[in-house]
Amino acid sequence: MTRLAWRNLRHRPGQAALLLLALCLATSTLSVALAVRGAGDNAWERVWHATNGAHVSAFLAYDPDDPPAEAELARARADLVALATAPGVVATSGPWTELVTTGEIGGDTREVEVLVRRSEPAAVGQPLLTAGQWLDGGDGVVLEDGLASTMKVRPGDTVTIAGHRLPVRGVATSVAIGRFPMYQPARIWVSESVGGRVQATGARSFASSIELRLAHQGDAAAFVAARGGAELGPSFYVGLSTWEQRRDASHDDMTAFAVAMLSIGILLAGLTIATAAVLVAGRMASQIRQVGTLKAVGVTPGQVTAVLLAEYLALAGIAAAVGIAAGQALSPALAGDFSRSLYGAPQAPPVTWTRAAAVAGIAIAVVLLATVRPALRGARHSTLRSLTTTARPPRRASRLAQWGSRAGLPLPVVLGLRSALRRPGRAVANAAGLSLGVAMVMIGLALDKGIQDFLAEQAPDTSAVSREITARAIDQLVTLVYAGAGLLIALAAVNAVVVAVFAARDSARNHAILRTVGATPRQTVVAFVVAQLGGCLLACAAGIPLGVLLFTLVGGEDLTPINLPATTYAAVAVVVPLAYAAIVAVPARLLSRRPVTPLLAYE
Repeated sequence: MTRLAWRNLRHRPGQAALLLLALCLATSTLSVALAVRGAGDNAWERVWHATNGAHVSAFLAYDPDDPPAEAELARARADLVALATAPGVVATSGPWTELVTTGEIGGDTREVEVLVRRSEPAAVGQPLLTAGQWLDGGDGVVLEDGLASTMKVRPGDTVTIAGHRLPVRGVATSVAIGRFPMYQPARIWVSESVGGRVQATGARSFASSIELRLAHQGDAAAFVAARGGAELGPSFYVGLSTWEQRRDASHDDMTAFAVAMLSIGILLAGLTIATAAVLVAGRMASQIRQVGTLKAVGVTPGQVTAVLLAEYLALAGIAAAVGIAAGQALSPALAGDFSRSLYGAPQAPPVTWTRAAAVAGIAIAVVLLATVRPALRGARHSTLRSLTTTARPPRRASRLAQWGSRAGLPLPVVLGLRSALRRPGRAVANAAGLSLGVAMVMIGLALDKGIQDFLAEQAPDTSAVSREITARAIDQLVTLVYAGAGLLIALAAVNAVVVAVFAARDSARNHAILRTVGATPRQTVVAFVVAQLGGCLLACAAGIPLGVLLFTLVGGEDLTPINLPATTYAAVAVVVPLAYAAIVAVPARLLSRRPVTPLLAYE
C-alpha cells in the first residue's frame, strides 16, 4: 500500500504540488497566528527582569472629576498599603500617586498621565533608563520611551505640563505601563515637588498604585485570587494583576493581529478542503479502472481509501512541518512590522506541543474531510462497472436547459445550462471557495470606504503626529485585510482552474460529438463557460451578503456602518463572473483545439 501511494504521488506531481501549496498556505497562516502573539514575551521579560518588576501590581482608581472625601481616600490608601505586609511579600514600592492633566509634548497637545515618583531608585519596578538620567528631585520630567520616540523628543528638550515648562531629564521604559501610542494617554514621571506644582495648577489625582514582589513568583495568581474581591466602596475601582497577566496584556495589538491571522487561516483551511475534495474526486474519476483492477485482485474499499489517505496524509505532514517552520521564521518579522507595543526586538516563541498539534491537526482534518467521502464513494462502485468505464458519466437531467430551450436562448447557452449542475458536489465546493474570496473583496471595499469617510471627518486642527499615528494604524489594517483577501482570491482562482480542468476532461467526448455534428469550437467554448458560471453566480449571491455580514459583526461599534454605493455591489456582481469566465475559458479553448478523432476513439 505504501509503495502504491508513493507511486501515485510521483505519477501526479502537479496535483500533489497544488494540494501541498494550499495546505502550506493554511498551516503557515495558522502557525503565524499562534506564534506571533508570543513574539514580544521575551522582550517584555527582559525589561521586567532588568527593572526587578512586580509579581503583583495593585491600584485603586477614582473619578478625578468627583473625587471621594479625604477621609475615605485615606482609608482606601491605607488598605492598599496594607498589601505590603501580606504574607509572602518580600519587597514593595509605592504607593505612587497618579495625576491626569494636559500637556504639550513635541508640539502636540494631548492628555497626560503624571506618575509621581521619588528620586531614589525603587526596590520594585524601577523604570529602566534608555536615555538621559533619572529624576533628581528638582525640575524636570522623564518620558516613557514610546512617547519620546513617537513625538521625537530627547533629553534636553522642553515640554509643558499643566502650564509649567519643564526640561526632559531622561527617557525610560517600564512594564508597569504600556508603550505609547498603543496605550494612551501619554505617560511621564515627575518628582514629588513637580507633582505638587502641577497639581496646584490643575492636574487632578485619580489613582494610587503599589507594586509587590513575592518570595515565589508562582504564587502570584493565588495571591490575587485571595485578595482580588476586596471592596473599598462605590467610589473606587480596585485592580490586582499578576505579572503574567500584565505580560499577556502588554501587546493587545498583536492579539488583534493574531485573531485576524487565525480567521484568515481558518478561511484558507475551509477553501483548501474544497480544493482537496475536487482533486480527490477527479483522482477517483481518472483512476476508476485502476480501482476496479485492485478490487478484482481482492483489495477492499477500505484499503483503496487507505492508499489515498496515505498519499494525502504524507502531504499533510509536510505541510504541518512547513507551517511550523514558517511560524517560527515569520512571526518575529511580522510582530516587528505590525506592533507598536513591543519592548524590544521580537523573538519567535519556542515551539510547544500544543501549537504543533494544532497545526498538524488542521492539516490532517483538511485531508480527512476532503478525502474520505469521495474516496469511499469511488471505491464502492462494483468491480465490473469500474473495469468497463473510465469515469462516471453525469446522470442528472437539467431543468435549466429545458427552460433555456423554451425561452429561445442560443444553442451554446442551452448546452451549457444542460450540464451546469450535473456535478452538484463539485459546483458547491467551487462556489463555497469563491464565496469566501468575494466576501473578502466586499470587506476590503467596505473598509476602504469607511477609512475614507473617517479621514474626511478628522478635525482640521488635528496634529501631524496624531495624523501619522492614525495613518500607520490604518495602513496596517488595510494591508492585513488585502493580504488575506489576496490569499483567498488566489486560492479560489486555483480552485476554479482545477474545477474547470476536470470539467473539461469530463466533457471532452461530448464536445467532440458536438463538433462532429457541426458545432464550432467557439460554440463549445461558450457552452463550457456557461456550464461553469453557475458556481460563480452562486458565489456572488452568497459572498456579497456574507462580506457585509462579516464586516458588520467584526467591526461592531469600532468601524463605521457599511456605506457602499449600489454601483459597487453591481460592479462586484459583474466583474467577478467576467473574471471567472476568463479563467475557465482557458481550459475550454485548449479543449476546443484538440483533434476530434482521439476523443471519440473507443477504449
